[in-house]
Amino acid sequence: MVPLVKAPIGLAKYMLLLMAVIGLFAVACSSASAPAEPASKPAAKVEMTGITPIPSEPTAAPAAAGAPKAAEAPKAAAAQAPAPAAVTTTRDTLTLVTNGEPDLLGAWSQGCSGNVPSLVCEDLASDPLTWIDSTTFEVVPLTGVEKWEQIDPDRWRFYLREGVTFHNGEAWNAAAAKMGIDMHGDKETNGHGTGSFGFHGVISGEVVDDMTVDVVCEVACPILPRTTIFLKFQAPQWWADTEEGTRDRTTVGNGPYKVVEWRVGQEVELEAFEDYKPNNSFDSQAPAIKQVFQVWRDEEIVRASMIATGEADLAFEIGFENIDRVPRAIAGTNNEVYILVADNIWHPELKKKKVRQALALAIDCQSIVDNLYNGLQECYGNISQTGTVGITPENSKGYGYDLKKAKQLLDEAGYDSNNEIRIHSRQGRVFRDVELWESVVSMWSEIGVNASLQILEPSKAREARRSGCGQYKGDDALNCHDQEPPEPMYASSHYYETATSNESLDMQRQLLLRNSCFNVNSRVCNNVPGFQDMISEAIATPLGDQRTARMENLATIIHDEYWFLPMFQVVTVYGLADDLEWTPRYDPRTRVNTMSFK
Repeated sequence: MVPLVKAPIGLAKYMLLLMAVIGLFAVACSSASAPAEPASKPAAKVEMTGITPIPSEPTAAPAAAGAPKAAEAPKAAAAQAPAPAAVTTTRDTLTLVTNGEPDLLGAWSQGCSGNVPSLVCEDLASDPLTWIDSTTFEVVPLTGVEKWEQIDPDRWRFYLREGVTFHNGEAWNAAAAKMGIDMHGDKETNGHGTGSFGFHGVISGEVVDDMTVDVVCEVACPILPRTTIFLKFQAPQWWADTEEGTRDRTTVGNGPYKVVEWRVGQEVELEAFEDYKPNNSFDSQAPAIKQVFQVWRDEEIVRASMIATGEADLAFEIGFENIDRVPRAIAGTNNEVYILVADNIWHPELKKKKVRQALALAIDCQSIVDNLYNGLQECYGNISQTGTVGITPENSKGYGYDLKKAKQLLDEAGYDSNNEIRIHSRQGRVFRDVELWESVVSMWSEIGVNASLQILEPSKAREARRSGCGQYKGDDALNCHDQEPPEPMYASSHYYETATSNESLDMQRQLLLRNSCFNVNSRVCNNVPGFQDMISEAIATPLGDQRTARMENLATIIHDEYWFLPMFQVVTVYGLADDLEWTPRYDPRTRVNTMSFK
């Protein structure tokens, strides 16, 4: 059993309440679409996990052994953990069931996101430039990198490993690395729409020699290795010779698993990459499980029942009420904060601070978590999790519930009920998300707000998210308040929901992704005068007290301006086969090469 650890959001409390939930839902309601229950159902074993206590500042990310400098700070690099022992497994096939089908499988495609359904292109088929160990929170290398050092404030040098290849046999070298770096760091396209751009911003690659590449940042980048954890690579010649539709449907990378086939609407099949070259980090060990299938089901109860009947071995987000249906359940935080992103730029009401504040005060968050989540979520007040550089108890405190004040603020703001306020949401992003937003809309109606909920299919939800200031370039982006709403939506996105993660544990991620004039996901652009310059100053500041102070100041502004409506740090529940050996990370990343069957 995974030991209960003291985590920043009170996991001890979750354990007590979770045990109560098991008794409460001992007889869970059935579903016509759920597979038949097994004749003899094993007793559920509930394990609590989550992020271990995180230092107020992330530890300096060490380079691989022998690096000329520590990876992020001018101090001695910490000793790296020895290479993991070879893993053995009693079964060689694993079936994962996620809450949705991937949009696309190409590692450089816009449909490859940080969400769980994208685990093939994000976590399995291509190794990123760097990785964060989920127990030490130090930056470690995966298959392609030996060590690194900072050369200048805006330049880092990475020494690559010999003998690494892509799935099709193409060689891994500095030219291949440069191609991936340029793809993810391109200024004109916001990194071609890849999720990595929101971590590091504009970067480019320069070949030093065949096995050495420099990453050059547009501005000083003192924590770069913490931000390249989504910077992925694909075989260059294959990419050049392959048409776009095919590239979107697969990844030819250098990760521990390679794509065999995506059977659209049914499953994705992968097989272990036999030539994967392990490195001295836990998440870069050789895969023991040889064959992996990703399938998907919309309903939590169906995913849980698939574990109970042996149809699947690992189910994501089965919901609290289905814990007793599975042989094993693990619950814990996953680094995500579930939020609404306001259109602070183009919506006639949401651009008014007092309206945003009124909407926040009209939400009885505690009632929602008590009734929909059995008290197992905890109301929260910022867009990055506890433990992030910049987040404090004060600037992450929930907004509270005050209907009288909310109505007063609407009057003071001159609120016009002819301007509808919509929540744009996907279905199934987190447990009971539709019921959550229905509750919010109902609460807003109590103060006279004209509000509605619109459920979008994944492609339309992506359009809503990506219709921000960064679709404009240069001065047009800086002056996006004066522009019309851009493509692809060409209209206000009102509020859109997202479960936003911050694996780097530094506020830089959220500043660049959701608060910068230059990101397509952002609906903030100097809403507080000079905010963009304050972002640039903060992210260029080296680790230390001054960086922490600047990040805290920006996070406090974000909290106090109500640009977002945070609900809670997400607690997710996994269902596991009883013989599956796996401990979830502090974030939503899933490395099957760390799994085995006992």
